[in-house]
Parts: sequence; structure tokens; C-alpha cells
Amino acid sequence: MLKKLALCAALVGALGHATTGFAAETVRMIVPFSAGGPTDLIARIIAPSLGEKLGKTVVVENKGGAGGTIGAHLVAEAPPDGNTILLSTSSLILSTGTRSNLPYDPRTALKAVYLLGEVQTMVAVSPKLGVDTLDELIKKAKSTPNGLNYGSTGVGGTMHVGAELLRKAADIPLTHVPYRGAAPALVALIAGDVDLVNADVPVLQPYIKEGRIKGLVIYDTTRSALLPDVPTAKEAGMPALQMTNWYGILVPSKTPDAARNALESALAKVVREPDIADKLAKAGFTNPQGAQAFQARLDQDFAQWLPWLKEANIHTD
Repeated sequence: MLKKLALCAALVGALGHATTGFAAETVRMIVPFSAGGPTDLIARIIAPSLGEKLGKTVVVENKGGAGGTIGAHLVAEAPPDGNTILLSTSSLILSTGTRSNLPYDPRTALKAVYLLGEVQTMVAVSPKLGVDTLDELIKKAKSTPNGLNYGSTGVGGTMHVGAELLRKAADIPLTHVPYRGAAPALVALIAGDVDLVNADVPVLQPYIKEGRIKGLVIYDTTRSALLPDVPTAKEAGMPALQMTNWYGILVPSKTPDAARNALESALAKVVREPDIADKLAKAGFTNPQGAQAFQARLDQDFAQWLPWLKEANIHTD
């Protein structure tokens, strides 16, 4: 009888672990972009500390392709046990609005866990263009036959949408030139092969400091601590230019609250560690938020950007 009771207790314990789903020794952090990019670098900053907080090993896996949708889909379809997590960016919102054939709906397939921070975006131009202000850029575009061109990482990415936001707000002729990533787009900008880009401030800052490109306007209501001399959109006379790029952790929507809460708690501790907080600050990160605030941000972004993308006729198919 005692042996039977012991066996029953063991089975109950095993079922308990299966239900909470957070007993695995390894957590897979899926980065839906290639290795070496901004999202991958952030993942590798936080992964070791997150593993320590959870008492597990956090392994970063790059699953790039299709503007981040391949990696996001992998997580959406993963077992909802808290052991497969997604480190995504605002591209999650944009891909929903630009791809009609998504194999999943992130609004229902994924849940917010923690917003690591948001990063300001900005417009920068080639020095060869000969403009120093946003007003001069607009006049240059309107006076140039066929207008100007801009580089991006491809249709529907944050760089593409940010530049299209300028095109629509300023009513200027701009031609899109897509590249296979941010790096080649920046090389083209420095060489003068494209006239401008919109990208994250931390990505552009080193080249602006070196004088290889010129920053014109921050898409925000406050100036950047990394580039305090660059005016905001309002200061530049175009307050409609508002766009930040967030980086956050999400899990499959059916992940138990216990597992999701454990991840949220651990991540909140990770971003407060002095060394990691310093690295994130140098990367331009501000305003980390918990699950509830992050989910509200996601809902707000879906409501704002999906109609805008449809109106702008930005799509990948």
C-alpha cells in the first residue's frame, strides 16, 4: 500500500511539472533575425543573467527570415511551457500589417512577458546630399527630378516604414531601395548611393559622430541622450514623425501564468543589474515595462499601425 501511495505521489509530482511546464533545464530564446544584428546582440547581453535567475541555461537561437516572421511563428507554435521564448521588435507589428499570408496571428498566438526597452529612430542623410536640416531635405526632394531615394532592410521593415512615414508626412517623392540588411544599407548611405535612411539611433550614432553621415531629426518628442544635438520631429517642424522601435520578450499565448510570471520577474531583475543596465543604456534603451504595460503597448501599436500600413499600401505580396 505504501509503495502504491509513493508511486501515486511521484506521478502527481510529474504531472504537476508537466502542467506548469517550467521544469526543463534549457530555455530557448529565439531571435527572429540573423546573428550579429542589434536584436541578436541584446539577446546575448541578457541571456546569461536570465539563465542565472531562472536556474536554467538560456540558449540563443537565430531563426531569421521573412522579416522576423519565421522565428516568431516557431515560438507561436512551440509548446506553451515557458521554455521557448521570443525576443522580437516592432517588426512583429509591421509584419502583421504587410504580410497577408502569415501562418499565425501574433495578436492571438503570442503574449507579452517583458518590454526590455524602446529605442528612438531617426533620419540620417549622406553628406554628399548637401543638406543640414529636415526643411532643407524636403526642399531638396521636391526640387530634384524624380526625387530622392532611401535604403532599408526590405519591404515592411522598420527602416522602410520609417522612411515612408516621412514621405507621406512631408508629401515628397522618395524611392525605396531595399538591401539585405541594415549593414549594406548603411554602407550605401555612407557611399552616397542612397540619399537617406531611417534607422535606430544607436545604429546610426557611431557614423554620425565620425562625420560619415549627418543626423537630421529624431522621431520622438524628446531628444536622444546619445545624440543631443539632433532636433526632435516637433522642433524640426514636423511633429507627425513619431516612431520608436521596441525590443521585448513574448511567449506562446497558452503559456501558464506561473511560467510567464517567473519569466517576467526574472527579466525585471536582469535589466536592473548595473552592468546590463549600463549596456542597455548605451544601446539607447529606455522605458522597460512589465507584462501588463507591454501588452497594452502591443494592442496600441496594432491599432495604430495596421490601418496606417493598409492606407500606405505597404505589403510584401
